Amino acid sequence: MRVLLLAVLPLLVAAGPPLQQATGCEAPRDACAFFDHYLSALNQRDWDAFRATFDDRITVMFDRPGPPERRDGRAAVEELFRRIFPPAGERPTQLPPAIRPDHLLAQDLGDVVVVSFHIRSVDEIARRTVVLHRTAKGWRVVHIHGSSVDVPAR
Repeated sequence: MRVLLLAVLPLLVAAGPPLQQATGCEAPRDACAFFDHYLSALNQRDWDAFRATFDDRITVMFDRPGPPERRDGRAAVEELFRRIFPPAGERPTQLPPAIRPDHLLAQDLGDVVVVSFHIRSVDEIARRTVVLHRTAKGWRVVHIHGSSVDVPAR
């Protein structure tokens, strides 16, 4: 399950909507606030809030042990992400450790912002890239890329 969590970027129990998570993303302010909301929804396992961040044309390259092929479109992406969320209408009884981005970089390209970061553990570094696009509906996640590398024993 831990590996699957890292594979789906890929997200603290709360009674209400997820709290904004301070990720270190600061500029551009509106895109970073959206990214913080995205990651908070993932960490809180708030399915409705999380899926609402997706653009209908989203693509994802899942990390191991996820599928080796890219997933295209909302339905295909939601099918895999849904596996790590509780059943509809239920709150998680226990949450996995929160994803805490390390070495986060937000690259502002105007209507596109590329957010990349690491998730470090003792034996691997998970690398994540989340591409945000400003649409008529506001910011949306259009692409997620996850990959990991083993850290050599010292």
